[in-house]
Amino acid sequence: MKTLRVGTRKSPLAMKQTQLVVEQLQKLYPIDIEIVGLSTKGDRMPHAPLTQIGGKGVFVKEVEYHLQQKTIDFAVHSLKDLPACLPEDLILAATPKRAMPYDCLILREPGILSQARPLVIGTSSMRRNKQISQLYPNVAIVPIRGKIETRLKKMITEKMDGTVLACAGLERMNYFNQLPAYHILTPDECVPAVGQGILGIECRKEDVELQQLLAQLTDETTYAAAEAERYFLRQMDGNCEIPIGAYANKLAVGWEFYGFLAEDMEAEGAKVRLTGSDPLTLAQQAIQLLMPEKQYC
Repeated sequence: MKTLRVGTRKSPLAMKQTQLVVEQLQKLYPIDIEIVGLSTKGDRMPHAPLTQIGGKGVFVKEVEYHLQQKTIDFAVHSLKDLPACLPEDLILAATPKRAMPYDCLILREPGILSQARPLVIGTSSMRRNKQISQLYPNVAIVPIRGKIETRLKKMITEKMDGTVLACAGLERMNYFNQLPAYHILTPDECVPAVGQGILGIECRKEDVELQQLLAQLTDETTYAAAEAERYFLRQMDGNCEIPIGAYANKLAVGWEFYGFLAEDMEAEGAKVRLTGSDPLTLAQQAIQLLMPEKQYC
């Protein structure tokens, strides 16, 4: 097989995640793979709210364009960045084993959550904003975006009490032992973003041989969880303009499914946890409970 070109965002985390995928592929086959770092609108406009620059997809559209133009052969994304519906000529070819799916509340100093004074926490995620505000009524949320390093630096320079990042990124970049203090938010406290902790490997539908190669990286449990969560997102017309989250988790027997939805930042929002034998069925049940008037598409 020719040298393969894999595209991804230029951020340190995106490059690290892509390197992990490359290493997994090269354990299967001795193939040459070139990593191509690409700029996306979301990266070029780090201070603009995502709702104002295109919402879900601003971190992937340019990468998908390069796929469609055949300047790269496949792409590695954080699955939570992928819109619920992909372009017709592209396919989600693989979902490797999920990393830690939870959110991490990073604190400037230990014991800060027990203080009675108002706390300032930085996050631009409406989902995190809504749930953390409910969890900690003394918290004021301020917007903050950027790569891991940027947010950790801003927490100090802008005198925030904390910020929120995905555990998966912190784990992959070996940041946990560098944090001053942190609290991992369970799904009962904060339902994660759809696909959080999962890498999505995307390629062209026409490249059947490459699809077969990439598919060997798929973890079946992760695939089932991703399908259920993305179905939930698709049916809810989910994007970054509404607070929404979903998490499917395989138990020793059966599955559990968490769903969270608020119609907007003014709405109280609701959370459900369901258990059963099939994650997709649980996703359907969660939709019926959170949005009973919803018509399936």
